[in-house]
Amino acid sequence: MGFRWVEKPQSRSSTVNPPTMTLRGQAVGEFDEHLARISVRSATAGAILTPDLGTLWRQDIRLTATGYCLYDVEIPYSAVKRETGSYTWNFDTSGASVHITTSKQHIASYPTNGNVHKGSINVRPDGEVEGTEVIIPALKLVVQYRHPHGVVTLPYIKQLARATGRTNADAFLTFDPGELLLLGATGSDGTEADAEVSFQFAASENASDLNFGEITGIVKQGHHYAWVEHKAETSDGKPATQPAIVHVERVYDEISFASALGWS
Repeated sequence: MGFRWVEKPQSRSSTVNPPTMTLRGQAVGEFDEHLARISVRSATAGAILTPDLGTLWRQDIRLTATGYCLYDVEIPYSAVKRETGSYTWNFDTSGASVHITTSKQHIASYPTNGNVHKGSINVRPDGEVEGTEVIIPALKLVVQYRHPHGVVTLPYIKQLARATGRTNADAFLTFDPGELLLLGATGSDGTEADAEVSFQFAASENASDLNFGEITGIVKQGHHYAWVEHKAETSDGKPATQPAIVHVERVYDEISFASALGWS
């Protein structure tokens, strides 16, 4: 039995706001649902030009089995053009909470105006620096990318898993090397559809002149980790705990995002 796609007479429906059209018909002659959907995809137009609604693009192919090698089919069209290589953005700039032990600048001490601890925050009598929580700029990006059919394979999914927790070795999405951290990716694919994958990134600016207390000129990539080593001192005859050294550590490996993700 050969495959046939037959549109039902007078079965089309449409709306003006938003512009949509739905075709209804039957797919006959293919037992496997996935192969039937592929055949319907090949037999129907990816876009329809209408005199009043403009160009409408195919959004989906919906099959309902009604018998042996027989499916009722609905094909919705709308003004939204879904092309491979297209993407959408979601972003969040609500910031992040981090624990710090040293201020950017000491303002004052009362009743005296001494700066005995040189910016160390919440120094306990035993010399331990407790620090405090502050809000810092933080940007989270979610990029939903539409890949051509056949790109999102199991080897590609494994590659995405290996790239998670890496920073960008090259400039990517206008961010300099070291400013983006891949948090992970989610998505789906199928034998009859192009794949959509959402990539989640955390962005943090590189810095070339940070200061921790009175220690200045610190160079740090966005996702390097900086921590302050304190020392016991005396100031005006009083015990003090002061920042001594700022250490900058690399805690993530780098990778070329364009090569690993397959887009840029």
